[in-house]
Amino acid sequence: MKKRLLRIVGLILLITLGAFWGCSSTHSLLKRIRSSEPLLAKRIKVIPFLDETHLGGNLGNAFTAEFISKIRKIPFVILDEKPFGLSMPDNMKSPRFGIVTPKNFIRKAEERGLNILITGVLNPVDVTMKRTGIWPFRKNTRFYEISVVVNLIDVSTGAVLFTRLETRKFSGSEEEYADNDKEFMAELIKDHLPEILKKQVSAITEVLEGIPWIGKVLSAEDKAIRVNGGRDVGIKKGDVFQVFSYEKWINSMSGRPYPVRSQRVGEIEIVSVDDHEAVARPLSGGAFTIGQVILLKH
Repeated sequence: MKKRLLRIVGLILLITLGAFWGCSSTHSLLKRIRSSEPLLAKRIKVIPFLDETHLGGNLGNAFTAEFISKIRKIPFVILDEKPFGLSMPDNMKSPRFGIVTPKNFIRKAEERGLNILITGVLNPVDVTMKRTGIWPFRKNTRFYEISVVVNLIDVSTGAVLFTRLETRKFSGSEEEYADNDKEFMAELIKDHLPEILKKQVSAITEVLEGIPWIGKVLSAEDKAIRVNGGRDVGIKKGDVFQVFSYEKWINSMSGRPYPVRSQRVGEIEIVSVDDHEAVARPLSGGAFTIGQVILLKH
């Protein structure tokens, strides 16, 4: 009887916690309970968002700054805020679906040992006109749709890991906004970007949590294997990593090679850790060479 009572109390407590934290938080909590896997931090760079609204007011820069301020608060993210010394081409246009993968930025991120690039697009405001209401009181109504696309790009391969479109829709009478429609759309975006931003960052946080940290072998000499992660990402002495090399690649339409099949080379164990790098010794397999990929063994 006593055990049954304890079970009931435990169930009530779990339901209460679920109601208090909400579905997504409960999901994250349960995921943590089920898994004891260590979470290594990802090195991330946010590229200034493309502003395709053409409404002025530096909307793209404003959104990027606010976005970065929220990404900075994610505990398992190391945000690279040093300038790349690169800029998007003035004539660059967002392709269909808003997926932007600038090759020069990816190469620069790879040189810096980053894991993820985040790009995004503020899409043009979609405006449609419809007749609404009941005769004889029908009127012209404008429907506005604002949207933002965010992409996560894997630096090691250039592949898009995640892309998400977030939209908001509104309406207003033609007479009310006919004279200052551009100003109205700019204010509409400013008013609702914070909510769009919140939704995008929440989704990105969950995705980043599920993506494993992927590092690389920087050098391998005299059984001392240097890797591109240290205390900054959470690597500790005694951690064991599996090492892979890509044995088959395909070329995309842009000519960039992408790995499609990997070969497990062996395992290494961390013997010393610095701020941004670590040194490991071979445990099994080989040979270990520069450029091979490492993945924490759980």
